[in-house]
Amino acid sequence: MKRLFLGITLLSAAFLASAQNLDSLQKKAKVLQDEKIEQYRRSSLYQILVQHPDADYAPTIDSVFLMVGTPDKFNNHDLETKAITSTAKKAKKVKENIRGTEKDPNLIDVNEFINSHAVARDMVAKWFGRDPVTGNFNIDLIVERGYYDASFDAIERADAEGRGRAMLADAGFELIGKTFLTANDITFIDHGENSGKAAGGIKQGFAIAGRLASAITGEDSFTELGDAAGTTIGTIANEFAGYKVNIITYLYRLNWNEDIENTFYSEYWIDENTGPEERDRRKAAFENTDLFSLSYVGHTVTSAENLSSKTFSRKPLQEQFLKVCTRAIDKAIVELQREYDEFKVNVPIYAVNDDGTVEVKIGLKEGVNENSRYEVLMPDMSSGVTRYKKVGMLKPVPGKIWDNRFGALEEAEMLKADRAEAEASGSEEELAAVEAAEDADGEGDAYLTSTTFSIISGANAITTGLLIREVTIKAENN
Repeated sequence: MKRLFLGITLLSAAFLASAQNLDSLQKKAKVLQDEKIEQYRRSSLYQILVQHPDADYAPTIDSVFLMVGTPDKFNNHDLETKAITSTAKKAKKVKENIRGTEKDPNLIDVNEFINSHAVARDMVAKWFGRDPVTGNFNIDLIVERGYYDASFDAIERADAEGRGRAMLADAGFELIGKTFLTANDITFIDHGENSGKAAGGIKQGFAIAGRLASAITGEDSFTELGDAAGTTIGTIANEFAGYKVNIITYLYRLNWNEDIENTFYSEYWIDENTGPEERDRRKAAFENTDLFSLSYVGHTVTSAENLSSKTFSRKPLQEQFLKVCTRAIDKAIVELQREYDEFKVNVPIYAVNDDGTVEVKIGLKEGVNENSRYEVLMPDMSSGVTRYKKVGMLKPVPGKIWDNRFGALEEAEMLKADRAEAEASGSEEELAAVEAAEDADGEGDAYLTSTTFSIISGANAITTGLLIREVTIKAENN
């Protein structure tokens, strides 16, 4: 009997261990799948702020902009300078008919910055990991962002043959040639009654933030955030009944083509095999070249409002403003993608469900709504350069759109708490306010982890990992 019991115990333990191993393997497989799905080629983005130091709430805008990260559908291609100062002492409302023209003061300022700071050259230098002391280049970042095989690490020169040369051409076509700069002019508009009082508090509270920003970026333009000290970041109480930010965003693209690529490799490329005399010549030539440039693509004007829960409105102003500012920048990027195809991003299909629907990790942040339509793209590398062929179409399933905007999940939890409090109090006024905030949140669900799409066409060709790209958006989300 004891032997039988021992045998059953050992079998049970073995079964349990086997089940645990299986569970562990499944989890590892899921992690590997998630990592592989995330391995797709993103466009690269450098974001800067157009500052108006004397404008209301300028310190708030400056410090918060530093906290706004690069959107996750882009690679971070930031350079050292993160802000430029406008020639206008205060933000001015630029007339629509001169926005984006040679008379636009913002465009004049941004163009001057791009030219005087050799921004395009520095963008190329970042792509090729240039050592400013030796002048050496490498392709480590291209290998990393292009998800090339590690064997390509050894390829260093333009005359590399076979797959190496094809890889460099491919990188130029799909990686370097999709490098962008956005310049953001952000205006804070207060709808509350205590703006004057709050403005004074903000200017004091963000003095420390200004010095921190200067230390991080090396830019003196962030030092004039206020003279008073002693109030730490994030402790200023909200004194606003509501506010929004308006944002004008200007889009530029790095120029890169076969001629530029060939000149770069033949005239400027330096590595450890380059001789001393040739190194000096090429290093000086690169540092003085005007070969590289940015082209102005266009602009957009949009806004985001602080429509949030009662609980969230009690949070420090900086925390609230970070949410609104981040959402405004995300919305501006969506608007630019609507207008300019070259700025659109490709995102992989995360999963294909048994019911024929598919999951993609995009949502309201990327402008998804019930009227959105997406084409499904299959990569074609037969020419040595990655190109894409349309194989199907998708549309979002109503009620299954992910609200992945900044702070959405936290806000959903707060709205839930506000509703419970309003229902417990029996106040119709409080309940109406909660319902208004819920309605303002739009058609997304923050508790999802992806958006579900139904297949319009191409069902037999659609698989996990294929890329989708937006083709039409008719409705807007705040």
